Amino acid sequence: MRIIVDNWNDKIQRLETRIGPALDNAEEVFLDLSGLKTVRVMACDHTAMRLIGRELGWVITTPVAEPDATIVLWKENDVRDFISEVMMTEEEIPDTEEFLLFSKTHFFERTKRTVSGADPYAAFIPTGQVNFKDGTVFLANGNNYYYGTSSYEPDRWLREGHVFVQMLFRILNSLPNASLVHGACLGLNGHGLLMCARGNRGKSTLAITALLKGFEYVSEDYLILQSENGCLTASPIYSIVTLSPQMYDALYQDFGKARFVGVSSWKGKYVFDITGYSDALRRHYPVRACLFPDIDLSATEPSIRKCDQIEKNRAITHLAHSTLFQMWCIGLKQSQTDSETMLKLMRMINPLDFYKMTLTTDIFANAECLRAFTESMNNNI
Repeated sequence: MRIIVDNWNDKIQRLETRIGPALDNAEEVFLDLSGLKTVRVMACDHTAMRLIGRELGWVITTPVAEPDATIVLWKENDVRDFISEVMMTEEEIPDTEEFLLFSKTHFFERTKRTVSGADPYAAFIPTGQVNFKDGTVFLANGNNYYYGTSSYEPDRWLREGHVFVQMLFRILNSLPNASLVHGACLGLNGHGLLMCARGNRGKSTLAITALLKGFEYVSEDYLILQSENGCLTASPIYSIVTLSPQMYDALYQDFGKARFVGVSSWKGKYVFDITGYSDALRRHYPVRACLFPDIDLSATEPSIRKCDQIEKNRAITHLAHSTLFQMWCIGLKQSQTDSETMLKLMRMINPLDFYKMTLTTDIFANAECLRAFTESMNNNI
């Protein structure tokens, strides 16, 4: 359900009144987003702050006087009460059965924008989402972002996925030459490969296996991509990785520096803190080429070859669509924003060479194939 609301600043004032007492005792941490933005995170729950330290250990930085954005995390125990106290009066709330029928309700500020396209909501600013099923609230107001949930216990937190991705995407998306991207990046000797693929195409398993086999590492899931002085670079966000039980079993002997965080119940995967592998971590890592992985269960050996134009277009589409999905998760799907982000990503990665990698069920053979290819590529540069 989509609802357009008036007087958005009044809604935010009501929110801050509601959570004000908890904010008085909030803990703070600051995040450095690849030198592009500094974000202050205020958590009204100590458990939340502990989890943030595990998830975002690689981007935590020293406090600054004037951060570019602020994220507030609070404990919201009654979403229905939140709606009536903050978002709408009882008279404004739609028929209860109809309203609660929708697991997610998206709110838009009544501020007209000049846009093109057929989406009638594209003329309004997307400002928040209430998820009745999960009991979560997300609101945005300028450079301030608010996220509430009933529990910050590890199992609940991990079930909700990468909570910060959507907010960090919005914070970075205004920059012309940078974006949060759903992809993986690793390499050798300062030459990085950006893996462009949707979920379940093997990029995370390949990236983690390569990390454990001595590759330089940026990310297996989310990263910051930016153009710097004519060079495309990648920087990390999260200091955690997720592995299926089967992959963890296969990598068990090599995974000694990782620390178990919990189980992502909605994915059924194990979550690990990998700050112990900081010697392999790279920031502002030069990206020399793009890799388009695909699992072939019938293949006996992994292989890498240059993409044809159709495959290159598919790889770019995978990267863009998978990235845009992070916006859609919080009701930010809009034709204008989508097209602008798509064009920016295309502009950033289109000049690179693209390669198709066929993956087998042998994860170690895949990593060795990648090593041979990367070393050969480096020798030819």
